[in-house]
Amino acid sequence: ESSSDPVPFTGQKKPYGIIMFMPTIIAVDIGGTHMRAAAYTQDKLQPVKHKKIPTLASEPGGLNRLIRVIEDVWPKNDSVSAIGLGSPGPLDPHTGYLLAPPNNPEWHNFPLAPNVEKHFGVKTYLDNDANLAGLGEYRYGAGKGHHHVLYITVSTGIGAGVITDDRLLQGFHGLAAELGHSIIDPNGPPCSCGFKGHLEAFSSGPAIVKYVIGELEAGATSLLKRDKNITARDVSEAAQNGDELAIKAYQRAGEYLGIGVASFLHAFDPSIVIFGGGVSQVGRLLFDPFETSLKKRVFHPRYLEGLVITQAQLGDNAGLLGARALAEMKSRS
Repeated sequence: ESSSDPVPFTGQKKPYGIIMFMPTIIAVDIGGTHMRAAAYTQDKLQPVKHKKIPTLASEPGGLNRLIRVIEDVWPKNDSVSAIGLGSPGPLDPHTGYLLAPPNNPEWHNFPLAPNVEKHFGVKTYLDNDANLAGLGEYRYGAGKGHHHVLYITVSTGIGAGVITDDRLLQGFHGLAAELGHSIIDPNGPPCSCGFKGHLEAFSSGPAIVKYVIGELEAGATSLLKRDKNITARDVSEAAQNGDELAIKAYQRAGEYLGIGVASFLHAFDPSIVIFGGGVSQVGRLLFDPFETSLKKRVFHPRYLEGLVITQAQLGDNAGLLGARALAEMKSRS
């Protein structure tokens, strides 16, 4: 089964541009583990239909799986006005091409949105999943009412989305807001991308675990044991139980996160910073050292006046709702 030769579409196909009544928007969130599709009418935030299937990124036939999950939520009696796709990058939202998703070699330099658009006959828009999570929070979640939003997800990696003057920042190549790959220390530890000293190499979940393992190997004492496959959850639980090494790991991650966000404030001057992702759920263990670091490093206190720092509200639905918002806005422009 070839990824570039999708199965025939058996649902109702409506050409874009002739919608005469309230249309449906299809939103898709392509994750490393699962891909989710949802059908939304424009008057509701709850989907009319929702489907989740394994992504199986290392196996062939990815486009066919994507086509099928969209077909599963395709409305029987209504037209579809647009399709929004969220995917890990790097990608080009201007052309709809995936460039080099690290966990999916089948989709390198792959025209994902053009393939979906050709198959369904409906305008299809693609953007980075972190961008769309930020767009979702801006439109429907913690960022509602703000016009300048910085969204940061701290999880397996660090991603971001930036809204400035009510517009999603994409950049000339569509590669803007890769803030997890900002260089914090050029001599720092290697990032998952291979370069040294990126923010992701200091403050992501795997970076926190890697630091703990390195300290244990150097002889540090801890509730955590070197002979165990340590996870970010293990470090979090140890820190909550008062383990000094685990607490130190979060202090370090928060310190570097504050360094990064200080620079982001200088660049974007947001009115709100929204944190999502599993690592951010540890709360004050991370955010007390983060806030201390941030306050020390902004070059003028004005950046902090009226600044809201808060947790994301939409959870796992942020990416889907962001894809919905993208499709809705693009189809109206």
